[in-house]
Amino acid sequence: MNSFESDVRAAVYESFSNTSKPPTPDGLAVKLGCTRAEALSALHSLADEHCLVLLPDGESIWMAHPFSGIKTDFSVTVDKSHWFANCVWDGLSILALFGDGSLVTHSPATGELLQFDVADGIVAADGLVHFLVPAKDFWKDIGYT
Repeated sequence: MNSFESDVRAAVYESFSNTSKPPTPDGLAVKLGCTRAEALSALHSLADEHCLVLLPDGESIWMAHPFSGIKTDFSVTVDKSHWFANCVWDGLSILALFGDGSLVTHSPATGELLQFDVADGIVAADGLVHFLVPAKDFWKDIGYT
């Protein structure tokens, strides 16, 4: 990763942190004083390096772990801020980053509402988290994982 790609990556995370949304290539170009093509090229390089995942359109950010750039069934709230996560693991990671809050999702088996509350770094929940894919295999199909 070169220094420009590092700046793009930092801008992606800053956008998620501040707005709960990923930046667009146009937004990155304005923020970083570069062309849209340069921003897009950096996004593709970051995707190739598994730093983020692009949607099939090749321009929109799907994932910059632990954040999801699209609406998912993993909703995280801290104070008045709200993010979507890619999975329970990512949702709990967002809570670790920003502090006390909640992660709401549904059981894939029953559809039952599941809520994980974090206070003072302690997770309280009635559910159980099970990962179907070993972490070493996540990138084989990151969209499924």
